Amino acid sequence: MKRVLKFALIALCLTLLVLPVWAGGSKEAPAPKQEVKSIKLVGGTMLPEGHVFWQTIVFFRDKLKEYYKGPLDVDLHHSGSLGTEKDSIEFMIQGTAVDFYIISPAWIATWDKTAPIIDAPFLFKSVPHWEKCLGLKVFQPIEDNMIKKGVRFIGYGGGGSRSIISKKPAYTINDFPNIQMRVQGSPLHQKAFSATGLKATPMDYMEVYNAIKTGVLDALENEPAGLQSMKFYEVAPYYILTNHQIVTRILSFSEKRFQSFPKDLQEAIIKAGTEAGAFHRKTEVALGEKIIKELTEKFGLKVIPFDNTEMRKRAMPVVEEYAKEVGAYDIFAKIQSID
Repeated sequence: MKRVLKFALIALCLTLLVLPVWAGGSKEAPAPKQEVKSIKLVGGTMLPEGHVFWQTIVFFRDKLKEYYKGPLDVDLHHSGSLGTEKDSIEFMIQGTAVDFYIISPAWIATWDKTAPIIDAPFLFKSVPHWEKCLGLKVFQPIEDNMIKKGVRFIGYGGGGSRSIISKKPAYTINDFPNIQMRVQGSPLHQKAFSATGLKATPMDYMEVYNAIKTGVLDALENEPAGLQSMKFYEVAPYYILTNHQIVTRILSFSEKRFQSFPKDLQEAIIKAGTEAGAFHRKTEVALGEKIIKELTEKFGLKVIPFDNTEMRKRAMPVVEEYAKEVGAYDIFAKIQSID
């Protein structure tokens, strides 16, 4: 009897063991689903909320989220809350604190002495010429060097044209010797504008309004945004369209951080950066035209068309010499060869 009971218990245990297989296979509990961690990016600009620089990084953020399908958190800052442009470059090189930022070529000079050629006066013939040069990647040597240093250029913005704001009219270059004009403190700007016949005078930007008002100066050179924000039209009612400089600003990204990301995010950053640069250029050019129209209609600004051919011809030897001094002659020559 005991042996029968023993065999019955064994049979029952075997039945319980194989029953799940008969019922459709093993019913092991599913492994817990791992949560994908969100990637956080931090970016910014020195300029205030609402400025075209701010609009550009907002555009970049939105496009990035559209193109990258993974979880992504993008934190934007304005008004220099992340530090200066020089600070941001250092942070991007280190791969800490700042992932992307809009920077001026002048601040890149610490790491690449040829970079200021990007913003040299008289370098480009017109905005369309500037656009064409960007499309042909004329600044690729600077890009390649900065990637090695730790900063990747992902979009070119700007497009604002600098012209002369003056209390005296000028219709040809023959009128220039009568104009005392404030220029930026760099030797390049002083030499280049002096070569055109203007009386080029370096002066602190914040002192210019009163200097023109009191007769110390006659003019300065600036973009429409500067003309509007500083109300220079109150003391200098002529805007002489010399279009001697096309401003370039660069949307940059930390190379160290870029290389730490999955390939699909890298591709999204490049695509969104290129489109953000195009957005910046289009928006800034349109804004300049809008500002001039508004100042003409509301404040009596007088716009003078100006053929800058002779002006560029006189200044170009100075710019060429500067390009040779900083090792950027090949870039300069390539730009001048493009129609």
